[in-house]
Amino acid sequence: MQEPPPPGQPPPGEPVRRVVTEEPLDDDARPATVGDVRGLRRWLLVTAVWAIAATAIAVIALVVANDAKDEEERARTAAELTRIQRELSDRIEELEGRMDELPTSDDVSNLDSRLADVEQRLGRIGDRLEQQRTRVDEVETQVEELETQIAEVGATQTETTETTETTP
Repeated sequence: MQEPPPPGQPPPGEPVRRVVTEEPLDDDARPATVGDVRGLRRWLLVTAVWAIAATAIAVIALVVANDAKDEEERARTAAELTRIQRELSDRIEELEGRMDELPTSDDVSNLDSRLADVEQRLGRIGDRLEQQRTRVDEVETQVEELETQIAEVGATQTETTETTETTP
């Protein structure tokens, strides 16, 4: 009988088989399979959908924020316009009240005619005053003449009295 072969060796007459054990490859060095590429493509698609959804949500939030700012600004502007409109209405009412108190054109024409009457009267009164002044001047002249005559008569009477008293 033959002796058994040493351990790890094939029996005699059988072909030698070599078992080659490969060392495990690094994941980065391993070639990608079709399944790996499909999985990667699927995850890229999911990531793209999430990115688009996040972008849409951000845009919506931005639009809503701008609308809120616009609404707030519109409300502020509307309140200011309302305040200004009230102020203008008050001013207009005040001016209308003042205008109602102003004289009408009939009042002004009546006043003009009254002023014309007064001017005519003043003109006549001025003429009368001038006539009176002339008369007063004439009377003053007459009074002066009378005073002069009285003075002359008094002087002559004094002389006559003196002469009659001095004559015996």
